[in-house]
Amino acid sequence: MRLIPLYSKLEKEFSKRGFSLYIVGGTSRDMILGRNLLDYDFVTNAKIDEMREFLEVKNCFESVGSITVEYDGVKIDITTLRKEGGYIDHRHPNDVAFVNTPKEDAPRRDFTINAIYIDKNGNILDYYDGMSDIRSRIIRMIGSPEQRIKEDPLRILRALRFSLTFDFSINRELQNAIRDNSYLLKELPYRKCLVEIKKMVDIDKKKALSLLKKYEVDNYIPVDYGFDKVPVCDMHCDTITRKSVEFEGLYDNEELHIDIKKMMKSRYLLQCFAVFINAKEGSLFQRANLYIDRLEKEIIKNASLITKVTKYTEAMDAFSRNKIAALLTLEEGGIIEGNIDNLVKLYKRGVRMMTLTWNYPNEIGHPNVNMFSPHMNLFTPDEEHGLTPFGIEVIKWMNKLGMIIDVSHLSDKGFYDVIKYSTMPVVASHSNAREVRGVSRNLSDEMIKLLASKHGLIGINYCPDFLSKDSDDDQIKYMVEHIKHIKDIGGVGIIALGSDFDGIPTPRGLEDASKMNKLKEALIKEGFSMEEIEKIFYKNFLRILKRVCK
Repeated sequence: MRLIPLYSKLEKEFSKRGFSLYIVGGTSRDMILGRNLLDYDFVTNAKIDEMREFLEVKNCFESVGSITVEYDGVKIDITTLRKEGGYIDHRHPNDVAFVNTPKEDAPRRDFTINAIYIDKNGNILDYYDGMSDIRSRIIRMIGSPEQRIKEDPLRILRALRFSLTFDFSINRELQNAIRDNSYLLKELPYRKCLVEIKKMVDIDKKKALSLLKKYEVDNYIPVDYGFDKVPVCDMHCDTITRKSVEFEGLYDNEELHIDIKKMMKSRYLLQCFAVFINAKEGSLFQRANLYIDRLEKEIIKNASLITKVTKYTEAMDAFSRNKIAALLTLEEGGIIEGNIDNLVKLYKRGVRMMTLTWNYPNEIGHPNVNMFSPHMNLFTPDEEHGLTPFGIEVIKWMNKLGMIIDVSHLSDKGFYDVIKYSTMPVVASHSNAREVRGVSRNLSDEMIKLLASKHGLIGINYCPDFLSKDSDDDQIKYMVEHIKHIKDIGGVGIIALGSDFDGIPTPRGLEDASKMNKLKEALIKEGFSMEEIEKIFYKNFLRILKRVCK
């Protein structure tokens, strides 16, 4: 085997100090296959401290004897020969012993094609017939596939990636072990899985997704992730109060506009999950807590994919780990049942935003659409009834606690009262522009200007009734029309997203959370810059979250 000049030069540094250095893993495999080398993997019987004496160490993982060095301007991964005991946390060996020969090191490697060593003379050391598997174009696990996958489930994705990369088949025993144990991928940090999935998608997205779904990986972790998508923050959905969540869960639910797989496909950064209670059904505070229990149960079930947050730093930490941030909100201020103590209790449970009213008057104030009124209609705002004295107290307490005040559904008079009494920015989490569609659930131009002057937000509602008269038409163009109007009146800094998904009829064109890229493309066609789109999709809401929530 013809050697790499860089390896030969480095090997001499090891030899003159009495150590051996071998080419291994992906480097030896790709040399044999005649592929371009993208990185360098070497293994040695020298220990970390011994290598430090003559190499420039950039990164060190001493417990497993692995370092990255810079040699001749090239970064090289070098691992000390070792054998491993049992595994903990489905990822890391709990016992590592350093050894002297490749034969002792080879059993810890995953696949036969990755356990081929090349020595300084170009000799191939092949202890598991990796050369034969390369010739037969087969991916085969060293040892029992069942056991090796249980040690480290990431080997499932590595096997599929190698199969796609080299167009190799997976041997039958390994195929069965992958299908039987794919559920273990839920135990891994999702970001680690995404590293492997991204490598596959970069090769061929269509084939990668097909292969991952063929082996049922998609049943346990999302495989269609929005790597190239603009992150999304959505200020309002009614998903968690849908019966379907109780029976089908939040991971993959065809009945919902929003589930984890759909959100991952659109690269959701944060979703506000509203606890909606219809006030006429009673037991508001008690039922709200049951819905919070439901969300928390779903978060525990999908802990590698979603996490509850209460403030900006937690949301950004979740995003850095490729987890969806779930922010608890209330839709109906009547949930606190006229008791500030209940507001504080819900704050302690993680609630960070409250819509002051729904469609009934409550202890806080009055809605624009009053379902108690015999003259209820969507087009006549209530300019007479505003906040109650208790409502003003609630505003002050929300400011003090660090809760976002939401004026969607609130009467016009109530809106102006909130603007008067709140010392913090406020939002209309799921409302549109009244000038474009004249329903009272939307905001007038004067309201938009006032909201902008207070550095607040208006979240675009996807409900067809609030977007246009033509509810059977593609609604994306109407969403863009509302966004353009609000931008003209209050600037792009006031606009966010507030889908109202799972609380509205399905909007044509934007049927669920997986299709958010269609709105981005429509905005681009209308001349919006990527900077403006990023503000609308996530940056504006993160500003409010950082400013208000504690």
